[in-house]
Amino acid sequence: MQDQDKILFFLRTIGPTIPSKVAKHINTEILLASAHLSDLVAQGKVKVSRLKIGGSPLYYLAGQEEKLYHFAAGNLNPKDFQVLEKLKEKRILRESSLDLLSKVALRSLHDFAVPLHVTIAGNKELFWKWHLLSDQEMNDSIRAILSPPAKEQKLAEPTLEPGLEQQQATSILTAEIKKPEAQQTLIQEKTETVKTIEQPTVAEEAPVPKAKTRSPRKKASAGDQLLPILEDYFTERSITIQEKEILRKNAEINLLIKVPSVVGKLTYFCKAKKKAKCDEGDLSAAYMEAQIKKLPLLFLYTHELSKRAQEMLATDAFQNAVVKRLEKDAAQELMK
Repeated sequence: MQDQDKILFFLRTIGPTIPSKVAKHINTEILLASAHLSDLVAQGKVKVSRLKIGGSPLYYLAGQEEKLYHFAAGNLNPKDFQVLEKLKEKRILRESSLDLLSKVALRSLHDFAVPLHVTIAGNKELFWKWHLLSDQEMNDSIRAILSPPAKEQKLAEPTLEPGLEQQQATSILTAEIKKPEAQQTLIQEKTETVKTIEQPTVAEEAPVPKAKTRSPRKKASAGDQLLPILEDYFTERSITIQEKEILRKNAEINLLIKVPSVVGKLTYFCKAKKKAKCDEGDLSAAYMEAQIKKLPLLFLYTHELSKRAQEMLATDAFQNAVVKRLEKDAAQELMK
């Protein structure tokens, strides 16, 4: 059985998976397994997700889309996952009724949220549907959203007995007219009292909250940003940045850097990741990006590497790659 046939059989057996597991199954290197998977995607035999496990996408067969949801919980931003749960529950979401956070999140959930343009009275509206929703269910859900709530209208209509209709209507009107007149003087008195008490207090205390809120905000931005840490790191080692691309703020950055050496400055592709634990998928994805650019790799991480990633580094799987923890002396070997 050829390697690609083995891969197809493996995907049919376990469902969506990442290149490192495929490589282990067919007993080859990750790069070769990734090449086979890319070829199968080009042939239309395998699909690839936009959702990533670490740095690697999921590869799966047609009909296995439902299984992608099981990977979402631990690999999506918690806020995006909340929006995903809402979409899964409601099945259809109307763009105009969503808050800004939900709108942004839906545009990043490519594997699960399908945009729909619906024409209503000559105007186009955007809806989002759960990716597994059938056309019939989609049409029924949209009709339910657009149709008026008939039950609520019936409950809102008054049901008065014939003999009491005029009497009750008169009493209601009388109450509505008398109520504001009775409360008007009280409201005016309260308004005047608030004005006389609050105006001098606000004027005196206005500078105090400004002084309190500035210092903590400064500390948070200085400690949480990945890019300034990288810039300081490179400056200390006379490394210059040629290009930078922020893929995820405070989480992942791609850079082209010039590293001084005994033969002059060398160009490296640098991947910097702020993550609790980087795995072999993160390394493989970064290594492939460097290979495409035909450059050596500098992989910088903030916390720790998984055991599997450390084992791979002990082999010759990643040639022309330097992997270092992002700390003061992290790039010492690279600078030699």
